Amino acid sequence: MKTKTLFLISLLGVILAAGAILSQGCPRIASEEKVLASPSFTGPVRHLPAAATGRVWEVYVQSGSRVKRGQVLAKLLVPLHTVGQQQAEQEFQQAKQQYSQLLGANPKQVSAQALEQTRKQLETARQKMASAPKQVTFVFVQAPADGVVAHVPAPAGTYVSDSSTVISLGSAPVPTFEVADN
Repeated sequence: MKTKTLFLISLLGVILAAGAILSQGCPRIASEEKVLASPSFTGPVRHLPAAATGRVWEVYVQSGSRVKRGQVLAKLLVPLHTVGQQQAEQEFQQAKQQYSQLLGANPKQVSAQALEQTRKQLETARQKMASAPKQVTFVFVQAPADGVVAHVPAPAGTYVSDSSTVISLGSAPVPTFEVADN
């Protein structure tokens, strides 16, 4: 049901965007960057950052799309680091450090048994870290104000770091009306 609703909303957005483009003339779009050559926005461009490091899962807008304040523009898939994962990583790092110290030590001072035992601890810690349950969450990028999407530098599938720009948003032009004298 949610998918169908999202599809209908997306379809409505595409129809509205197409109508806006046709009513304003066809803007030229750069092929690679998808930046409007004749932008339909005013004022400075706001760069909306990723709130966390992750992968862009979905982008719901494109260059030239009009957006409303609070509208979801993109969805990011962000890994969560659970306590279990952190403990497993810490145990692995400790075992790795011990193993490296033994390898770097004088061979006459390290028994083969101690080296083998530490290697097994390292392998156990590696397996524990690999088997720790992975958890993810979605983080949403929302429009902070009404506007027009100027640029989408991070399409779906792109890996973004914390605070890198996901969407650039310009201010929507204020409509002007002429009053006819009667």
